[in-house]
Amino acid sequence: MPTMAPPDEVLEQRFARIDDRFARVDERFDEVNRRITEGREETNRRFDRVEGDIGDLKKGVESIQVTLTRISIGTALTFASVLLTKGI
Repeated sequence: MPTMAPPDEVLEQRFARIDDRFARVDERFDEVNRRITEGREETNRRFDRVEGDIGDLKKGVESIQVTLTRISIGTALTFASVLLTKGI
């Protein structure tokens, strides 16, 4: 016994519902893409801040290193001058 095909109106309604579902899925994908883009931009800003902080920290360490080197040289020169003045 042959089956009857649904009327054209029913098929059109089904296709319209499917189209609506695809439209909602597209909207969700757009929202996810927007969130990913915003997250990526925020992450880049954070990395830039961290890189800037690391650069400042390196400058501070270099400053301390230069100061310690000067203190070491000054101490060595003072020690050498004390030895020379005592005549040892």
